[in-house]
Amino acid sequence: MDQKIINITFHQGMGHMTVVLDEFFPTDATRLRKLLSIINEDYEHRDELRAVVVQHCGQRAQALMDGRSDLANQAVNCHTKATELQPEIDKRARQVDALQQYIKTYCKRGGGQGYRQQLKELKTQLKEIKEQQRHALTLYRDYQRRFVGAEKEAEKLKKNVEVAKHER
Repeated sequence: MDQKIINITFHQGMGHMTVVLDEFFPTDATRLRKLLSIINEDYEHRDELRAVVVQHCGQRAQALMDGRSDLANQAVNCHTKATELQPEIDKRARQVDALQQYIKTYCKRGGGQGYRQQLKELKTQLKEIKEQQRHALTLYRDYQRRFVGAEKEAEKLKKNVEVAKHER
């Protein structure tokens, strides 16, 4: 999304202010009221600037709500991937346990170097699969957090729209 910028002139043309709307919003009602009071001092462009603020907040809130479905899909995909890796992890863990038990029982006096190498490879594979699962779960939590954050930010933007529409 490209950044929208509004330029405000106040104090009979003596003051000038530039607001980057993407950076300023969402904001709390107090800051918004201060901005609106400054906008009201720009007599020539007051209605136009107010309309730009309302339009920007409304469009950004809608974009956030629309983008939530993509975040939800990504979260589900990551969770599915992590869940699908679990049987492979269980299988490798059983193989490692069985091979360790075999080595412990039958390869006591320095024999079984091939088995020990095989055990090392199995442990490496198990470690890699667990790392993939951890990464997928981390992405899942990140998408989930962004999903919830998008809803909260959209609600704040909707409140900003209401304040901007009704403040005079």
